[in-house]
Amino acid sequence: MKILTFILLSLSFMYGQDIFRAKHIYQYLNKNNPFYYEAIAEEFIAKGRELFAKGSLDTQLNASYDNKNYPTTAGTYEGLEIFKPIENGIELSLGYRKSKGVQEHNNIKTGKSGELISSVKVPILSILHDISKNKVTIESARLGTEQFKYRSQEKKLKLYFNIAKLYYQLLLQKELTHKQEELLNKVERTDYFISQQIELGELPRVAKIEVEQVILSRKQQYLNEENNLNRIRNIFLSYLGVDNNSFNRLYLLPNLKIENNSLPTINEATQIAIENRPNLKVIEVALKKNALGKRYNKLGKYPKVDMKLSTVYDPINEEGYKISFNVNFPIETRKYSGMKEILQKKNLMLHNQKLKEIMELKTDILNIYQKIETKKIMTELLEQELVLVKKLEYVEHKKLEEGVGTLVLLNQREISTLKVEQKLLKAYYELATYALEVHYSLGKYEPEILL
Repeated sequence: MKILTFILLSLSFMYGQDIFRAKHIYQYLNKNNPFYYEAIAEEFIAKGRELFAKGSLDTQLNASYDNKNYPTTAGTYEGLEIFKPIENGIELSLGYRKSKGVQEHNNIKTGKSGELISSVKVPILSILHDISKNKVTIESARLGTEQFKYRSQEKKLKLYFNIAKLYYQLLLQKELTHKQEELLNKVERTDYFISQQIELGELPRVAKIEVEQVILSRKQQYLNEENNLNRIRNIFLSYLGVDNNSFNRLYLLPNLKIENNSLPTINEATQIAIENRPNLKVIEVALKKNALGKRYNKLGKYPKVDMKLSTVYDPINEEGYKISFNVNFPIETRKYSGMKEILQKKNLMLHNQKLKEIMELKTDILNIYQKIETKKIMTELLEQELVLVKKLEYVEHKKLEEGVGTLVLLNQREISTLKVEQKLLKAYYELATYALEVHYSLGKYEPEILL
């Protein structure tokens, strides 16, 4: 294993190739990657919705012109107004108007030069409670963007998890293919030995038929493993958006082995996960939106009171003003009561949902750590078993060379060795994917635990 690692490092130095690790996947997760962009697309859409919501505060320019010439009445009206709503519900306006003759919808009269007019409309309760429809609209959109940011983070975590798992599956299949190739090489060496023994008259010619049958069988198995390797490689590279030739020019795949990555303790992992999990963040933002709705709904139990102050300035007739109040008394408050009930129940639902998610998260982390500990013990046992089956295989080779063994028994020993090697490689693969599950549970997009 150390010699093979040295060879890989030497080749990578000679040809400028890097050993591709799980962390390299991040380099290919960007906006140019359609799988990645799909994960973050809703976040950009939400930002557009937030900008649209802020449009409720856009400054507006209103212009009007009337020219009336009826049989008994005539008049003209010209008006220009700049209107600016503010987030707290106050509305400001500044404009110019000029009226002459009889107006159709009002009794406004101005001097020959017209007049400047300004006004401010104040929603009394919105100011007192620091809440308004504009504020709720804009803040809800902002919180919506925040929710989609965390949902995107969840999708990015899931995307990385799936690609990284596929990466370790690729390493596993590379090793399985290599082991199948080694098995084929073994029987080809045995074929050479048997051919010599037949020529010397030590073995019957039927032994040649037997070994050729084994060669054909192992070639089929090798081709099947190689096909699986190419299939997994194609899927993996499609997620990266890289073709096979480019990848091979840049990288070498390492051997599958146990990474010496230090994991946090179960308690540390649980605490990190509760602080970072995107799905919990989404619920926290939903609680903020619900609290915002409760604040705004409280206005429904009070009369709606709007005060408007208008001032005018005429160069000839000087200035004037107008104060008006508009009061709306709700006789029935079913709308307020119904929304209050909805928001209270939704708040309870969200709190319970968060508790449920935390409980499930703690259970998942505990199960993952238990799987890791169990798999490590099984891996140690498999490594010990591999030493034994290799010794038995060596003995069977010797017996065949000394003329007291058979090809059938040697084939069985070689197959037994292969099966233990396959089980050990799959154990390495499972340990790697369990580490990925820990990373996913922690909710950190760029973990320190992966190499």
